[in-house]
Amino acid sequence: MKLIDIIHYPLKSGAPVHQQSADVDHLGVQYDRRFMLVEQDGSFVSARRDPKLLNLSLTYYDSTIDLSYAGEHLASISSKSSGRMEVTVWDRTISSLCIDNASKPISDLLGRPVRLVYNDELSQDIAVKRYPWGPLFSDGYPILLTTTASLAAVNHASGGDYEMARFRPNLVIDNQIPWEEDHWHTFSIGSVLFKRVKPCERCVLTTRDPITGNKDPNQEPLKTLAKIHRGNDGAINFGQNIEVLTPGTINRGDAVTLIE
Repeated sequence: MKLIDIIHYPLKSGAPVHQQSADVDHLGVQYDRRFMLVEQDGSFVSARRDPKLLNLSLTYYDSTIDLSYAGEHLASISSKSSGRMEVTVWDRTISSLCIDNASKPISDLLGRPVRLVYNDELSQDIAVKRYPWGPLFSDGYPILLTTTASLAAVNHASGGDYEMARFRPNLVIDNQIPWEEDHWHTFSIGSVLFKRVKPCERCVLTTRDPITGNKDPNQEPLKTLAKIHRGNDGAINFGQNIEVLTPGTINRGDAVTLIE
């Protein structure tokens, strides 16, 4: 087994960035989901409601944020902060940095007022439930891992040819046995030691084309997943949520070594 893709998403629900190598720490792949859009009340904005986000790219420099949509430049704005605010991701509350300079062009794109926030070094979980790895804008875990054999099993069962991009992983492993990742415990890739935490429960976002944002009329591949790969709790699962035990560097082509 080997690592064949490394992906981070600068903006939660935004466009992916594929990498040849990456530094990985307890918060996951460097730069992953450091930015997020929120409603005026601080609740997070997702491509589940706003599929335009799937084509919204964000590039962060020292003092500038570049935004583009569907390959067209949208705006270059200062990353100057306008203060901090509490934001919510599901049942977690996080103190984050506001960058309201970027809010107008994105609000114009979505057709309603939203705010851009940043998970900086001062951000912290302020909810009762805190994860050991620190404040995250992802759905709760540092890294999402998927495998090619499991995707092939879904495509075979559905008769489709669905892209891995629908599942928005950080790490894609090329392997031969479907669902073997369900049974991994600790493993290494490059100089990084990982631990599997739990399966990733999937939602309707997997039914959206990652380029157009359009929903599959047959609710695939979620419909097939519901038939062939449910957890003991009935959840529809694809991929595994991973934590980082030992930070380091990973590269495409690195072998995956199972430890236990």
